[in-house]
Amino acid sequence: MSFDYDVAIVGGGPIGSTLAYKLAKEGYKIAILDKKREIGVPLQCAGIVSKKLMDVNEIPDNLILNKVKGAYLHSTNKTLKVEKNDVEAFIIDRVAYDKFLADRAISNGVKFFNQYKVNFIDSENGIIKCQNNIKISSKIIVGADGSKSFVSSLINDKFKYFNASQYLVEVNDFHINENNNTSTINNSFLDDNFVVKDKAIEFVDLFAISKILPGFLWCIPTSKSCFRVGLFSNNSYKDQKTILNSFLDNDDRFNESKIIEKYHGKIPIFDKNKKIVKNRIILIGDAASQLKPTTGGGLILGFDTTNLAKEAIIKSLDNDNINFLKEYEKKFKKKYSKELSYQIKVQKTIENLSDEDLDYMFTKLKEKNAEEIISKYGDMDKQSVLVKEFIKRGLIFSIIPKVFFRKLVSIWKF
Repeated sequence: MSFDYDVAIVGGGPIGSTLAYKLAKEGYKIAILDKKREIGVPLQCAGIVSKKLMDVNEIPDNLILNKVKGAYLHSTNKTLKVEKNDVEAFIIDRVAYDKFLADRAISNGVKFFNQYKVNFIDSENGIIKCQNNIKISSKIIVGADGSKSFVSSLINDKFKYFNASQYLVEVNDFHINENNNTSTINNSFLDDNFVVKDKAIEFVDLFAISKILPGFLWCIPTSKSCFRVGLFSNNSYKDQKTILNSFLDNDDRFNESKIIEKYHGKIPIFDKNKKIVKNRIILIGDAASQLKPTTGGGLILGFDTTNLAKEAIIKSLDNDNINFLKEYEKKFKKKYSKELSYQIKVQKTIENLSDEDLDYMFTKLKEKNAEEIISKYGDMDKQSVLVKEFIKRGLIFSIIPKVFFRKLVSIWKF
């Protein structure tokens, strides 16, 4: 049987484009089918990634909008400061970055079809049909079509999601410069006032609020005068809008500001039982729910996973045997299952805490010198390192309210 392509990738986002680029460089005939008119639009990401991005992919310097070295972690009435000596994360222009990765793939021989919405796949024979009556055949089909993956729906039950909403907010330059070193955040929905000192654009703010657990609210500076303010949670988009508007109304930094853009989308909830290989199909990225359970981020994880997918695909093509695709699923689980299971446990530990419980936990963390411990052992992508340190020091039981001890034991199997 003859095929039009060695690999057809459904979805031209950052993970799909990166995998396509890597395979094309090895000499394989690759196509990308994407339903969007314009890659990267609309933005559906907070755009903060760890500095490990440089280790797993390339990014032009001009697409890095800001570099941050720490975070202020807030409960209703308490604040922790976490800080690294060097830059810990990049705030990136995600729309431009997605386009850069797609253009890089095209420049290396990938055939890119935009506005091609896939509506039929024969996974046994490698046939793909699109709404515009175009049909192509491919030896291997990759589902990299994001959180609402059509390809995943062919081999899995429906996704479970968190909702996510985000504003791009521009502030008055004079106002932010005037308040850059001491910013008072007065959130009515947090029920109290607190002061964040030494505020600067190299820090992000993360808010743990009971009504949005196990999600959180973020305030990310892209520059001195522009912020991405958003949250993910189980709340409806309408409720999320109310929470975000209340935050902006009661944070001094945004007394003189305007909302430039609004976004909302779905974040798949990680599912360890999701099938990511069947017949000629493999899934990757959001389509495979390959995201960090605690944050919903998946860029670094996805880029790293493209190497596992690439190896299995090449082995399958070179041996003309699609059974080698199963090695991708095995290697992914071997490499990431423990880390992701730790993050699921963290999520389950905090999801039912009240604001009073969160204040108690933050107070105990402060007493136990946890700011220094988190600063030293915290890792945006490998959170198990910090969790293991907390367990080793016996901090888990000392920071959680006693009423949750039984649940804590059942979650962590102590």
